Amino acid sequence: MRVLLFVFIASAIILAALGAAFPELLLNPGPLMKGHQSLKKECLRCHKPFAGATSIQCVSCHKQSDISIRTVAGRVLPKDAGKAQFHTEVALNSCIDCHTEHRGTSAAKAPKPFIHSSLLLVKQKECITCHKNNKPKDDLHRYAKDSCSECHRTTQWKPATFDHKKLTATSAQQCITCHKVNQPNDNLHRSARANCTTCHNITAWKPSTYDHDRFFKLDGDHRAGCVTCHTKPDNYKSYTCYTCHEHSQSRIAYKHLKEGISNYQNCMKCHRSGSKEGEEGRDDD
Repeated sequence: MRVLLFVFIASAIILAALGAAFPELLLNPGPLMKGHQSLKKECLRCHKPFAGATSIQCVSCHKQSDISIRTVAGRVLPKDAGKAQFHTEVALNSCIDCHTEHRGTSAAKAPKPFIHSSLLLVKQKECITCHKNNKPKDDLHRYAKDSCSECHRTTQWKPATFDHKKLTATSAQQCITCHKVNQPNDNLHRSARANCTTCHNITAWKPSTYDHDRFFKLDGDHRAGCVTCHTKPDNYKSYTCYTCHEHSQSRIAYKHLKEGISNYQNCMKCHRSGSKEGEEGRDDD
């Protein structure tokens, strides 16, 4: 038993010694890129014991303000203002969020998928700074002046959540500009030229509420189906009061002409309800 224990301890010591002497052979998970070849035997330049690599080691050689401008040795690189600006806008010490190693000698294999949370908080809302060529040119996005993050998430572009309250007062009244494909094609909606918000709510499309009282109050005996008054199904702006026995055309003509009223065809101009007084309408309606 003692012999086995001695062998185990001796083996562990030998392996530890070999790991310290030749880490690139025993511990290295893969070759370093060409730019880091000089560090292949100096693991602790980038790794902390039992903690792995951290960005603190990266910035000890790669100054954030010099990235894409000059090399670690100080040699000036060809101009690439886009990359230079980008690296100054990420949070300090976030290198390993986007970069890794041991994937081969080619630097093209080192980048990882970009994490937007690595950006400074103020830059996380300035999407167009980097995504100028990705901005849609449809009407909706022309109206939307806020940051893309108001509707989209950085982890998943779709689905988006749009808050109509963020639209300007003018654009909020122009629903069909964005919802052409959603516009109903029935007779009622074809004849209704008013803004959708007259009946619909921007927070919930259904149920809708149509304020008929704006034109005529449907009280008492006037709680009838639409076709009772709107006899032309292709034009809901057209109506008649003569379909009921109380409103024969000859009787209505006699009563109004007797009072000296010759322009009586547009009933709702003066009568806004079925009451005797009729709740007179306004001249500007």
